[in-house]
Amino acid sequence: MKKIVGFLGILTLVLSMLMVTSLPVLAAKPADNMAGAQKVAWNLSAKVMPVPPYGSMDITGSDTASKLIVNRPNGKTVATITGAMSGLHANTVYTVYLSNGYTPYVFTGWNVTGNWIKSDEYQGSQYPHDMILTQTGTSLTGSGGYPVGGPYQYPWTITSGSVNGNTIDFYAVYHDCPVAGAIMHVTGTIAPDGTMSGSWSDNAWGQNRTSTWTTTSGTAVKTHTGDSWWPNFFTSTVPAFTFTTDANGAGSWHVNLTAADFPGKGTYQLSIWINEAGATMLISDTFSVTIK
Repeated sequence: MKKIVGFLGILTLVLSMLMVTSLPVLAAKPADNMAGAQKVAWNLSAKVMPVPPYGSMDITGSDTASKLIVNRPNGKTVATITGAMSGLHANTVYTVYLSNGYTPYVFTGWNVTGNWIKSDEYQGSQYPHDMILTQTGTSLTGSGGYPVGGPYQYPWTITSGSVNGNTIDFYAVYHDCPVAGAIMHVTGTIAPDGTMSGSWSDNAWGQNRTSTWTTTSGTAVKTHTGDSWWPNFFTSTVPAFTFTTDANGAGSWHVNLTAADFPGKGTYQLSIWINEAGATMLISDTFSVTIK
């Protein structure tokens, strides 16, 4: 009889242990748990915004040395954003901006539409011309003349022209020259500041003349897709804040977002911008947070 009681006691103990070890299965996290960490890439500011004004404070390698982690836990906190920064200047104060998402800036070319003064050099003297240009796509039309302000002694009209990349090229016909219908060919380069310069040639006065030119008035405009400026704060509840790097140029920061930081249910696009001395130097990829 003692042996039977002893056996039943052992069996009861084993069953109890099996029930205890099974309990965590009943307490498994729901299928829609978002606690998994997402690593978001950093970009040097010049990689995703126009240069200038961006790029002046970029530190090569800081984008890959630094880490940005976004967690989406269940509960009151709907997003936890952590920056593990590295490759920065030592003992330096940096400012963090929780910002709206953005579309990276992509330069698509120049537009030279507008009123210009084009100064032609010839035999040591400058001859400024008015130049009125209209650009549609890469095609160029327009007119001009000498002297500036008119009435023109030597007016001309562009017969064909184009702007490709940073190169301008056009042919123009003179309307009033000793040899009417003389052709001028102008080629040039658009500088980063929007000014232009290059060479010209024509067959006026029965000669094959050639020399150089530069603009003294007028500015070409960069065309682009995407955003060209900071997209503003994502929420007024999280103002800009700072962190300070150590002697190795490393530092960290942390932000917890709750549902109160969002206007309501939906999916939101966010990004993180890091400034040094008032200039942006790191910009994260855009990432999304969904409020259910």
